[in-house]
Order: sequence, then C-alpha cells, then structure tokens
Amino acid sequence: MTVSTIARAARLLGAAALLTLVLPNSALACSRAAIPAAAMQTIPTENADQKLFNRVLLAEVNFRRCKAGLAPLRLSGGLIRVAGNHANWMAARRKLSHRSTIRGQSSVQERVLASGLRVRRGSENVGYLPRYQFDLAGKIRIRDKARCQFTTVGGKPISPHTYASLASEIVGLWMRSAGHRKNVLDQNVNAVGAALGYNPRGNQCGQFFLAQNFAG
Repeated sequence: MTVSTIARAARLLGAAALLTLVLPNSALACSRAAIPAAAMQTIPTENADQKLFNRVLLAEVNFRRCKAGLAPLRLSGGLIRVAGNHANWMAARRKLSHRSTIRGQSSVQERVLASGLRVRRGSENVGYLPRYQFDLAGKIRIRDKARCQFTTVGGKPISPHTYASLASEIVGLWMRSAGHRKNVLDQNVNAVGAALGYNPRGNQCGQFFLAQNFAG
C-alpha cells in the first residue's frame, strides 16, 4: 500500500512569555559543534538519553543563532527537567499544548520559573514527530505495519530517528515557523533545556513529543 506524503507529520506550537532583557549581539564564524558518535544511534522507545539529545539539539540551535549573529545558549539542568515533565505529559496524552495539569508547571511561565533560574524572560517551543524518518521519504510504502516496516516507493527502508536526525528535523521545522524561529533567535535569552517524550500508540508506530524552554 502506498501512502501519500505524510501530511507534515509534525505539529508545532510556540509561545513567548515573561519579561525582556537585552543581550549584545556578536558576529561569529559559524559551524556546528561536533556531536558524539552516539548521536547517530536510533533513539530507544524507553529511557532515551536526554542529555545526549540536548547536546545535539543545542548544536543545531546555536548554529542557527550564530548565523543570525547571536550569542550561543548554554544548557540548563533546570530547564531540561521542566521540559521533560511537559514532554512526558504531552506524550502520555498524545496532546500538543503549552498548558498541562502538572501542579506548579501548568504554563510556560510556571515551567520557566520552576527551573530554579533567576529569569526576566522565557519562552517555549513544542512539537511532535513520528518515530520514523518519513520527512525525506516523500511517498512511502507500508510493508508490514505490525512490524513497523516502511520503505520509500523505490524500496529503500525507512529507519527510526536517531538523536541527530530528530534534532535536525525539529529545529528545521521550528525555523520555518515564524513564532518558533523568534524563540530560537531571541537575543534576550541565554539558557535552554529540552526533552523528548514518546507515545507508542501514535500513528505509524509511535510519536515523539518535544518541549524546549528558553530563559534569560
């Protein structure tokens, strides 16, 4: 069975919140930071390495910021923690939202403040992607849905996402969306933390739900 191009199997939401702090711009010679070989491993459906994912995602984000003449961001353990809570909440409910029912972390503002950082500004990007790398495949063939076997029309197997491919795809999607791009290229933030959650019941053998929080 042939399935038409996955109708942008990703979904996105972006939100800005809190106050404003101006940071200086800097013109930098831009290149992506080196990422470990482990980033090319398939993301497991349980116990994903959130630190590795953050390292790869940060390399993508800082590369885009560098090209815009902006200072790089640093990782915040507190932001990673609250992003993880929200990503898992969204995954458990298969719901993309900036609101949750987590006490004390139900909004973007509450999550950023719950990170423990002293902040004047914060924002959030969220999104979801299928577990498999359908984005570059065009039309796909479902060989065996029960076994999660998919190929291109030409017969090339479609693999599950690696840490590197997921980070690259989600940042690319965020950068093509005005609101998400604004958050990534905000000169007034200096810290970031992200996380991914997984729902095995998503279409085409599972979905990753992602949350990324910024603060400054």
